[in-house]
Amino acid sequence: MFTKSLSYEYRLSLKLGINGISYLIVDGLGKALIYKKYEMAEKEDILKAVKSFFTGDDKLLHNYKIIKIAVDSQSFTLVPQRLFKEEDSHLYLQKTSPQNQELSYYSNDAILSNEAHLVYASNEEFIHLLKNYFPSGKIYHTTTALIYGWQKQAQEKEGKKIYIHIEAHYFTIALFEETHLIFINRFYFQTSGDFIYFTLMILDRFELQAETIPVIISGSIEKKSEIYKKLYRYIRNVSFIPNLGYYDFPNSFAALQHYYNFDLYSLKLCE
Repeated sequence: MFTKSLSYEYRLSLKLGINGISYLIVDGLGKALIYKKYEMAEKEDILKAVKSFFTGDDKLLHNYKIIKIAVDSQSFTLVPQRLFKEEDSHLYLQKTSPQNQELSYYSNDAILSNEAHLVYASNEEFIHLLKNYFPSGKIYHTTTALIYGWQKQAQEKEGKKIYIHIEAHYFTIALFEETHLIFINRFYFQTSGDFIYFTLMILDRFELQAETIPVIISGSIEKKSEIYKKLYRYIRNVSFIPNLGYYDFPNSFAALQHYYNFDLYSLKLCE
């Protein structure tokens, strides 16, 4: 049960994605108290959506012990730590990511386990809005949370494996060998055919066998979906990412599949 007077002991994980907003509040022992999700309409203004969502939810704006926020944008890239210079962030993105004049705020997440920095661009007004609402909050790119979550799961599987996190009309795909990240990218798709084309293209690029390579999936996908059916048709070793036990979910959360919000939950691992 959420108790306002104890909110200073709670932890808030908040994701502001391209397709919507979601958050999870857990108590000091890691027991889930509240989960909410808001799906944005196509072309809905995210600034207006955030302001409306925040002001309409009296649970969000309390003085939480720890606040971690995942923001998303299609403009991001990984830079080796030995080459990274913060003042050159815009230059890295000019060479590797789609450019958008609205994305004028540059930041980076240090991914120490890979000796790299994830550099990304976001909307400056949007970031200032978040910092105003959550002065003590730590902001990361959603891909950073995915990388940390995948690395933790990769400890359980030897050899090479493919991870895919799926959202509406785009997915992030990564190749790991043991816990070492070899490749990561994002692809946008309209049909299940597009999805399987990009996935098989990555397997072909790295000479991976579709019959044997483990492919671990998470996000907005169900077994009955066309994406899953096509994925299983072409790639035999497909599984949903297991529950890594970040949090204790009471029976009231039984309908919430653990793999739906893998990126949101993996914010716990970001430092």
